[in-house]
This record gives sequence, structure tokens and C-alpha cells, in this order.
Amino acid sequence: MEKEAQIIAGLFTLMEIDDFALITVTQIAQEAEIGRKTFYRYFKNKEAVLERSIEQLFSEYAAYEQNYSAETYETLIYHHFTFWYQHSTQLNVLYKNDLMFYLFKHYQQRIPQLNATYIRREKLEPTVAKYANAFTTGIFWSTLYTWIETGAKETPAELAKICSTFLSQ
Repeated sequence: MEKEAQIIAGLFTLMEIDDFALITVTQIAQEAEIGRKTFYRYFKNKEAVLERSIEQLFSEYAAYEQNYSAETYETLIYHHFTFWYQHSTQLNVLYKNDLMFYLFKHYQQRIPQLNATYIRREKLEPTVAKYANAFTTGIFWSTLYTWIETGAKETPAELAKICSTFLSQ
């Protein structure tokens, strides 16, 4: 896992200064201080590195139940943005490189798993569950995107308050 982490870190370091589309596997390997053969032992291409980095973020997110299970929307939103606030550097790099859609794709994949307990507890029918997951994905991703796009100025507590205000109306 150490080499994998080096490769991911290398890619993100490069994306801070160069556009993702222009970055080569050779550059990533050099930044990670590994050979190209080592790179290919771990990843098929640079897109796979990006995918893995986002998978890791969502695995970390899912490890904390407070991020997706709370008594109130405000608490849920607060925990959600507290997590992403801690990873705002990575989010800014993704945004700068126009790669936030990778994050959206992972939201779509993970939200049904994270909402499963709620859906079972509320006994939602499959069609309702499908749209509940789509709504959750859309609202969380879109709010996160807007937050990053506008400079991530608000704190998680401020965002929770803002969002819970319009959700309660």
C-alpha cells in the first residue's frame, strides 16, 4: 500500500501545478520516486489512480456512521461537511482540474449502501428508495460542488445551518 499511496500523492502533487490531461504516467512515476513498471503493477493508467484516490476517500467517509446517520438534517450535514472540510485540498485539486464528476460517480455508487439502513427502517418501496438515493446524491454532491466552487468559505457548522434552514421551510 505504501507504493500506491506514493503514486496517488504524486498525481495530486502534479495536478496542483499541471492540468490532469497533460500529466503523463512517467511524470507520476518520477514524482512518486518509482519506476514506470512499478506504476503499472499498481495501476492501469492515471485515471485508475484518480479512481482509487476517490474510492479511498469514500471508504474513509463510510467508516464513520455519523457521516450518514444522524437524528437531524443539520447534524447530518454538519458531519458530512466536516469530513469534506478535512479533505478540501484534494477537492480543490479535483475542481481545478475539472474532475469533480469522478466524485459524483462515487456518490452515486456509495449513497445506496450508506442509505440502506434508513431505507430498511422506513420500509421504502424500491422506486421510492431509488429516488431517495438520487435526491441524497444530488443534494450532497451539488452542495459540495458549490461550496468548493465558491472558495469553501463557510465552515461545516455554517453550511449545516444554511442547508437545514431551507430544508425546514
